[in-house]
Amino acid sequence: MASLTQLTGQLRVSYRSGRDDLVRDFYVPCLGQAILYQRAVGYFTSSGLALAARGVADLVARRGKMQLVASPHLEEADIAALELAKGNPTAVLRQVVARSLGEIEDLLSRERLNALAWLIADGALEVRLALRLNDRGQLARGIYHEKIGLFTDAEGNHVAFAGSANETSGGLVDNFESIKVFWSWDDTQGRVAEEITNFDALWHDQTPGLRVLDFTEVSRELLQRFRMTQQPKTEAAPVDWIAPRDIKPGTPPLNLELRDYQKDAIREWLKHDGRGILAMATGTGKTFTALYLACRLHQRVQQLVVVVSCPYINLALQWVEEMKRFGLNPVCCFRSKDEWEEHLQRETTALFSTGNRILPIVVVNRTFGSLNFQSMLRPDKIPHLLIADEVHNLGATDLRKNLDPRIQYRLGLSATPKRHGDEEGTQALFDYFGDVIFEFPLKDAIAGGYLCRYFYYPVLVRLNDSEAQEYWSITSDIARTTPQDDDGEMSERMKQLLIRRARLLATAADKLPTLKRIVVESTFPIRKALIYCGDGRVENLSDGTMERQVLAACKLLGEECGLRVRKFTCDEPDRERQTVLEQLKSGNLDALVAIRCLDEGIDMPDVQLGFILASSTNPRQFIQRRGRLLRNAVTKDFAHIWDFIVEPPDFGGTNDDSAFNIERRLFQRELRRILEFCETAENGPAALHTLYLLRKRYNLLAESIG
Repeated sequence: MASLTQLTGQLRVSYRSGRDDLVRDFYVPCLGQAILYQRAVGYFTSSGLALAARGVADLVARRGKMQLVASPHLEEADIAALELAKGNPTAVLRQVVARSLGEIEDLLSRERLNALAWLIADGALEVRLALRLNDRGQLARGIYHEKIGLFTDAEGNHVAFAGSANETSGGLVDNFESIKVFWSWDDTQGRVAEEITNFDALWHDQTPGLRVLDFTEVSRELLQRFRMTQQPKTEAAPVDWIAPRDIKPGTPPLNLELRDYQKDAIREWLKHDGRGILAMATGTGKTFTALYLACRLHQRVQQLVVVVSCPYINLALQWVEEMKRFGLNPVCCFRSKDEWEEHLQRETTALFSTGNRILPIVVVNRTFGSLNFQSMLRPDKIPHLLIADEVHNLGATDLRKNLDPRIQYRLGLSATPKRHGDEEGTQALFDYFGDVIFEFPLKDAIAGGYLCRYFYYPVLVRLNDSEAQEYWSITSDIARTTPQDDDGEMSERMKQLLIRRARLLATAADKLPTLKRIVVESTFPIRKALIYCGDGRVENLSDGTMERQVLAACKLLGEECGLRVRKFTCDEPDRERQTVLEQLKSGNLDALVAIRCLDEGIDMPDVQLGFILASSTNPRQFIQRRGRLLRNAVTKDFAHIWDFIVEPPDFGGTNDDSAFNIERRLFQRELRRILEFCETAENGPAALHTLYLLRKRYNLLAESIG
């Protein structure tokens, strides 16, 4: 029979980072003999849970049990919500804990969370949350920060430990940590008995200064996303998983399987001789599909150069991170050429002298079209695969001329591959990359559970008198302006007038007060939110000066609504934008205020609230923005989208047909977007009904949800 006493002579009285491997030397041996593992830790986070599960796979294999006590990170708003829900705080705590469970990229961490998921699914893991109380017995923001653990075997022997090793990604990994260890069969000072008493009091909610609640059922739901089809692999011997840095380059990640529609997409691309465009809804895994496809191609051709071209640096950085899961360390060509030119030259030269090898390159579109970069490609010597993310961008006149016809394999990715108002550019893309060979639309992605369901709220705002007059003046000028020049292109004057009118609508004065009202009256916390503004100026009501709408929105949300906000525009340096994204993901920011920088590609699955103050007439923009909000995350059940719509101005109640037609066209243009949103929204018919009178006024009742 397994017994902890078999570890006599092997156990140390302390373990320290640098000197010891705590998993191999301590956790695995103890869990190999134990039938019960009791753990009290500091933080309930995804990385914390992964570290709490060190060696637990052995417990799963032997049908052992685990009891876990952790502490959620409470903010002031959480405490207020919990006070209101004293009788049933579970729903509030679920939201609090869920926002702390981030995405896990590391394969070992996934494997450990898999172990916890298997334990709780089998009824072998119980979880309780410890909440701090103040001197008056009220909930407090502080966390339960004690860190103790107990192993118990079938004979009733115990091993106890305590120390500084916190259950976070820093504990035992990034920091220098230590633990003290005691065992019951040689415990003259009674330390083991003391730890057993302490844990028992904690588990049964008998510890002064704490309130401990059963959280097992909710934890079962939250951990389900980490459960894989196969049982977790033991760490008692060298495991057969491979750490990301050790994966053979060009190898798909272990334990991560393609979805059926992703398999279909790859199959179609291969069937079309390695060319084509995948039109897949934002958030359905185009990046993962493309990299898996590249691995399949590499297996066929042995030597391969993979060039991923992206419109923005932030998107390029996401590709770099995703490539690590495939064992790929790409040459990054998206800053100064002094940072990448020599590196790329060296890697390209090395490729000619090696056999089976894959060379990944990530480049932004601007650099992709440069002479320096183009001159280093050798598609006539070695097979190249060009992956164009947000491929529609490469249809622009100055970019499509750099699409090298010698590149044999071509893959375009976009939720919206057709270029709005540019048939020539669209055809150029199709001529080069091939037709759209696979589609996976938003409706199917939501129905399949691959994207989050959402609620949609059209918000009507009005132009004030001066804005209405300016709108009428601009529109009258448009009516008198020749729409095209001699070359058949839109005239420059027409472009300027349309831009002026679009900015006027985007920055209507009523939008910011309406935004404030929605935020203040909201029945749930404003967190993980995106606010999209127009590229124009609004009046500062305090001094009458004009300032950009994006800045005015930041001030309003920060100073008047008490939110933690930052702007996210092209004005900020690349690294600052990356930091801001991380702050939003971690919860250190409540919202980002953007203009266009968040339209394409940025992966923020936790974001659940969207306020669209301004939108262009290009359908791609609102499709991309909606997709940004619909990525699945354990932290949200639904997304919520507020769409600010300018109500057509009433030009003096005149019976002038031209005025009526102008008003009708304005609203009809907005209605196309509204119908698109309503079609897949949970409250689609109800949302559309709020605009019934306007649709009736402009004879647009026939235009409805398809």
